[in-house]
Amino acid sequence: MTRYNIAVIGTGDMGGNHVRGWIAAGHHVVSVTDVDLPRAQELAERYNVPNVYADHREALEDDSVDIVSVCLPLRFHAPITIDAAARGKHVFCEKPLASSFEDARRMEEAVERAGVRFGIGFQRNFAEGVSAAKRWAEEGRFGHPLVFSSDLLQEVRPKIAMHDKNGNKGPFVDACCHYFYMWNTVFQSKPKRLFASGGILAKDRPEIAHFDELAIDTGVVTVEYDSGDIGTMTVSWGLAKHTRLRGRPDRIIGPLGGAEGSFNQFGGDILIDLFVGDGQERIVLKQEDLFRTELKLFADAIAEGRPAPVGFDQGKEMLAMSFAVLESIETGRIIELA
Repeated sequence: MTRYNIAVIGTGDMGGNHVRGWIAAGHHVVSVTDVDLPRAQELAERYNVPNVYADHREALEDDSVDIVSVCLPLRFHAPITIDAAARGKHVFCEKPLASSFEDARRMEEAVERAGVRFGIGFQRNFAEGVSAAKRWAEEGRFGHPLVFSSDLLQEVRPKIAMHDKNGNKGPFVDACCHYFYMWNTVFQSKPKRLFASGGILAKDRPEIAHFDELAIDTGVVTVEYDSGDIGTMTVSWGLAKHTRLRGRPDRIIGPLGGAEGSFNQFGGDILIDLFVGDGQERIVLKQEDLFRTELKLFADAIAEGRPAPVGFDQGKEMLAMSFAVLESIETGRIIELA
């Protein structure tokens, strides 16, 4: 196995996941970088990372670094990726891909120009529940067509930048991409059109009042697929503070049966209730650390000279769906995706 040296940029929750995942995958994290130096130092001490920086350019100056992991807010994805590629580093970037298609284009051009690899972090799609739902759909266990229903219901996020329209752009860009990718995978089909309606539930919350523009935080989405299947989702990041209300588990249903469970969760075992005809069965799916899984696959692709299993094509497709949801909410129109 080729062992790579990794620089992780950003040491929040996702940066910690990347440090742990890279080490578990057998690679060497040589530095962590964050403008919050005490947070970076704490993470470095926890995992015995030798170097801590406050500026990503310091990390990129290390000629021993092979791969840069980008774990920063969305608006930094493009500049860090472009800088890293220019220094000849492979890049693994957390989702979403970019703030705009223009930024995505600039990132892709920089990567191609440098001749390096690029991967994007849709780790939840490697969950055992997604694989099981895809297999059941392929087997025709539930019949056809299928309807996949997902919920994402939460209060205002602790990382309040998620609510900035000009920052992370709210749940439809930051989080729903995981569910759209799951639907695409299970249906094995392309989305054809979508319609969404929604607005901002958290507009009067003082903790996010300082943003010039708030992102849309609530809505209902329906996506039609070429296959005749349908994905639906109810979303809110604007629920009451300290609410105990939670979204329902995901549900996939068809004329012959269905299943219910948190198919794409990334923590712990996955519990799925399977319904076929008049029968019911509880299934427990064991799964490994999904960050280790995705990072190992990316590193293996580099070592074997293959494209990353998840890269610009998937990132741009999810971005197109997310932006189409916002356009539909803002205009009241059905958006064609073909």
